[in-house]
Amino acid sequence: MQSTLEQRFPHIAAKLTEVWRDGNQATEYLNTLLFKESARVERQGFTDDTWLELTLLNEVLRLEYPPRISSTATDVWAQAADASPLTS
Repeated sequence: MQSTLEQRFPHIAAKLTEVWRDGNQATEYLNTLLFKESARVERQGFTDDTWLELTLLNEVLRLEYPPRISSTATDVWAQAADASPLTS
């Protein structure tokens, strides 16, 4: 049994299959599908059932390849709290 995505957009399903093992490529491709870009303005968008499949795949991708937190990232709110201790 094929999903709606496979039935209506086989080229998208094929591309997702091709890039899925590379989390960065798959994320980038899904982002181009899910978020409208200026180059895609003329397109109508996806039906609700296709949109749901794409968002489900996006969530599965995030579980399979969780976003990495940079070692250089800082929590500016924690720094601000440390710099100005609360007084009672």
